[in-house]
Order: sequence, then structure tokens, then C-alpha cells
Amino acid sequence: MKKALLILLAAWFLTPSDAEAQNIILGEKVPELKAPGWIDNRHPQPAPVTYVEFFHSSNPACIISLKRLKKLTDSPNSRLRVIVVTREDTARIAPLLRPYLSQRISATFHADRGFAAFGVTYVPFGVLIDARHRALWMGNSLQFNEQIIEQSIR
Repeated sequence: MKKALLILLAAWFLTPSDAEAQNIILGEKVPELKAPGWIDNRHPQPAPVTYVEFFHSSNPACIISLKRLKKLTDSPNSRLRVIVVTREDTARIAPLLRPYLSQRISATFHADRGFAAFGVTYVPFGVLIDARHRALWMGNSLQFNEQIIEQSIR
């Protein structure tokens, strides 16, 4: 019994998702985000900092996160752009995301590689990135706020 438990614990600690979660190191460059396409062909606009938001429509917290991000980017003094990354099909997800898209919020679809490159294992998850593509902050998007942005870009 003890031997089986040890084997299960070892397998759990060595799962690929645990290894992939180490893809992002604060202060280091993030993996390149390869976007196969943009919803409504809205490419991201340049900005001093970018928040990459990993999204899936099955999680209601992702919608709450998008509402918060929309408020952050709608501020006249905002220096933030948001790229929403989803694995879902465009026809299915575009109607849900359109109300949140703006000059500062873009969304890419069919982005399985983006999830894998960043090692995303849960949503809503996001990474704040500076102009040199270095990770400034990462975590649950529901915790992301203006104070984190200000502290990160100092």
C-alpha cells in the first residue's frame, strides 16, 4: 500500500502540467505568443504593458475577469492592452467576446499552442508583460488590478 501511494505521489509531482507551469519566470522573457488569427481581424495596438488573458467560456470567472479588464483599459490614463487567448472555435466564441473587444482589447482563437507555451493549467490566468516581453506579474486574473499594474511598471 505504501509503495503504491509513493508511486502515485511521484507521478503527480512529475506530471507534464507541473513542468509546463515553469515556463514563465518573473523578470524573464515570455514565450512568443503565436496567434493563428484575431477575432474581427482586430490586431493588438501598441502599449507600454500587455496583459495576456487566458480564457475559456466554460468558466464564469473568465467573464468576470473580462469585465474587470475592460474597466481597466477604458480608463483614459490606461497604458494597458489586453490580449485574450482562447482555444475555442471562432464561430462559437466571437459573439461572447465581441462586447469586450476595443482598441485596447483583442482576442485570438484556436490558440492551443499559446496555452502550452505559457504552461497554462487553469483559467482565468494572465501574465503582465512589458515592452521587452518580460513577465512582470502572473496569476489568477481575478486578483489583477490597477495597483499591480502600477507596482509592476515602476
